[in-house]
Amino acid sequence: SGCITILNPAPASEISKDYYSNIDYFTPNETEAEFYTGIKITNEKEAKKAAEKLLNLGIKKAIITLGEKGLFYTDGKDEIYLKASPVKAIDTTGAGDAFNGGLAFGLSKDKPINECLELANKVAGISTTKLGAGDAMPFLKDIN
Repeated sequence: SGCITILNPAPASEISKDYYSNIDYFTPNETEAEFYTGIKITNEKEAKKAAEKLLNLGIKKAIITLGEKGLFYTDGKDEIYLKASPVKAIDTTGAGDAFNGGLAFGLSKDKPINECLELANKVAGISTTKLGAGDAMPFLKDIN
């Protein structure tokens, strides 16, 4: 239908190879990315290698979230590495959900990918500063 698809594969599980070409944005964390690629990710170089492998599966854009190390993005042409937001994390429950919500919001506003990633990164970071998942999700006013 021409809509943008975002798949956050949490928890990691088998995906039909035919399905990969339908994924616009694939957003695993480093553990989930290792499940799909077999590459253990401890640094930016390994994140890049794993992201490239994900693209070779047919995924259009790979974003590997790296927790306190930030994130790595590639679409096969552009590459973006962002450091994590400087926050004092209390509870990471729901951070991936927060990240994907921020990404979806940015994409819905037709923002450039670097701005979408910065927003998603910030939303995820803020979400770790409170206990729980739902209660820790920031409001738009908390981000600006």
